[in-house]
Parts: sequence; C-alpha cells; structure tokens
Amino acid sequence: MPIGWVKSLHCKSKAFDDVYHHHSNKGKLLLPSYSCRKNVRDVVNTQPGTVKKNPKPDPSLRRLCSSRRPELDSNSHHPTRRSVSARASSESVLPVLTDLPDGHPSRNVVEIIFQSSWSSDEFPGRVEMIFKVENGSKAVTRFEEYREAVKSRSCSKVDSDRVDGSACDENARCSADGNEMMRFFPLGPIPGGINGGAWGFPGGKGAAVCTFSGSGEAHASTGGGGGRRAMLICRVIAGRVAKKGEFGSDSVAGRAGELIVFDARAVLPCFLIFFRL
Repeated sequence: MPIGWVKSLHCKSKAFDDVYHHHSNKGKLLLPSYSCRKNVRDVVNTQPGTVKKNPKPDPSLRRLCSSRRPELDSNSHHPTRRSVSARASSESVLPVLTDLPDGHPSRNVVEIIFQSSWSSDEFPGRVEMIFKVENGSKAVTRFEEYREAVKSRSCSKVDSDRVDGSACDENARCSADGNEMMRFFPLGPIPGGINGGAWGFPGGKGAAVCTFSGSGEAHASTGGGGGRRAMLICRVIAGRVAKKGEFGSDSVAGRAGELIVFDARAVLPCFLIFFRL
C-alpha cells in the first residue's frame, strides 16, 4: 500500500507545474490529480455525505466515564489513545486527536508521504508523533457543503465565446469531486508540545488559507530552522484554480507549491505530525 501512495504523490518538482495544468484555451488552471480521496481512502473516511453521528451517551454513565482516565487496551496489537486536551463531541467543530503509535499501518503510510514530499534530498529530521484528526460532524458537513457548491458552479461558468461545452470538460474534476487534493499546512515551531499552543485555520467564509504541495515547501514558508515543529496533512477542495485572482476562481496558485483557497471550509485536516530537525 505505501508504494501506491508514493507513486501518486509527486509534490516536489517544478514550481507551478506541480500546482496547475496549462490549458491552451483561456489559460484555465486545474491542479493535477493528487486526489486526497484516492490517496488517503485507506486511512481516513472520505465518503461524501456520510458523517458519522455518535449515539447520545447514557446520562448514568457520565459520572463513571468522567472519573476515569483514557486507558490503552493491553490486548490490542496497535493501541491508540485519544488526546486528553482534545475534547469534542460529534456535534462540535473542534477535532479529536487519536495517536497513531509506531508500527501502526496508517502511521507508516502517513510518514512515507510526509518524508517523500520533503524535497529531492532525504528528510533530515525525525518524525516523533503522528495523530489522526477526527473532525467533528459540523466541520465535515461544512467541508462537504463547500464541495457541493464548487461542483454546482463548475459547469455554470461557461465562457460566452465557447459554446461547444469545452469549458465544462476542463472542469470535469471540479464536477466530480470539487478538485480535491492532499496538501500540507505548516504550524511552525511547537516548543511546548501538543498543549503548548493552539492550532487550526481562520474560520468562516472569505477567510483565505494557504497550503503547500510538499512538506518541505510548507516548512520553508515558516522560515525553516530546526527544533520541534508541527505540520498538518489536509484534504483541500481546490475548485477552479487561477494564477491570479480571476473572477469566478475558487483558489489561486502561487510560487513554491502554494495554493490559496478563499474559504476555510475548503480545508479539512487529516493528520497532525510532530517532527524534529
């Protein structure tokens, strides 16, 4: 399985070529098929419109559950633990972090993706911890609603001088899944560990978020440097991509693998990685 991940991920090559395709007509831009829905289907649920809702807890068990600390299952071959600091219900926008320990199949895949997309050189550091981000139902619903909005717009914006439907053909990926892909979002230095600072995205419509095609580019965007750092692997609905802020575009491709989306709902974190350089 890891081989399939690596073959589908070539985030570090030639500037804008990794971020968009040139089209002969009108310069419409679409990012290459680094579809997160294809890449992470084995380690994270990507089914659209299937938001899991946890059953309401029995009130009689609340006191018992709140008085006990999270415990590891000693019989499990790959135990996981929930982050104590991450407290969220299925109805919350805040995510819950689940630790992926050494040897866990999902951790192995995520670590390969992170390291292989660093640069042409070997990753110079060490991955310390990887957490799976379990988003609340509201966050997932907003993400899927934004996807549907992008899909519905994809074939409605046909240039007036093109009546053969070629504009719709260019936006085939937008119509299929909103042009979803996997991207990296840097969090920078984390001197205090998980509880040392908050992480997340600016919320709401109109709040721009910048992600990167490679982990090395994302790290460089924070100024580089050593020490303990953190980074998110995210699912991003890129939609219609432009080189500049063209009217009707959903995102803009920048330099060094940058992609700026204009709505924070387009970004859904999947994994949180702590590493040391």
